[in-house]
Amino acid sequence: MLLAQEGKTLLGEVNIIGAFGGPIIEVGSINGEVGADVGGGGALMINNFFIGGYGLGTDYPEIRIGEVDYNIRFKHGGLWLGYTTNPEKLVHFYSSLRMGSGKSQIRGDGPDSGSDRVFVMTPELGFEVNLTSFMRIAITGGYRVVNGVSKIPGLDNNDFSSPIGGITFRFGGFANDIGDIDWDW
Repeated sequence: MLLAQEGKTLLGEVNIIGAFGGPIIEVGSINGEVGADVGGGGALMINNFFIGGYGLGTDYPEIRIGEVDYNIRFKHGGLWLGYTTNPEKLVHFYSSLRMGSGKSQIRGDGPDSGSDRVFVMTPELGFEVNLTSFMRIAITGGYRVVNGVSKIPGLDNNDFSSPIGGITFRFGGFANDIGDIDWDW
């Protein structure tokens, strides 16, 4: 665990206060079907900001083309940025932005298939709760923007773009100890 290491930079002092990793669950819709994308991520915490990476994927939605049902697969990963205010409080503001590339495709027994490379951007806002000194949970809402869907019959960017709700679990080393948490909201 990294705790309170200071480094010199051109722009001033940076306080590296920890690192974390954990699962991410994002509920949204693809082709009108509501379901969950599941994955994870990890990051380095610098003051109240974090920077790291993530990956998410799903294969729950389906599309019917002619007489054949196809499974829609969607996965993406990339850069994960975030910010929290007053992390020493029991409940505090949480925000993040995930940006990355991925793939959308359909798979089935029929002759038609398609696959696209896509760009995905998901800004989200919410709140985070400090459960223990090493575990936090964030509940968020946001919007997933998808661009690049063009080769899958009957689907386009709007079928993958969706309002989302998210739950993020963060396990790791945080600068404040649970004993130092301000229990006033």
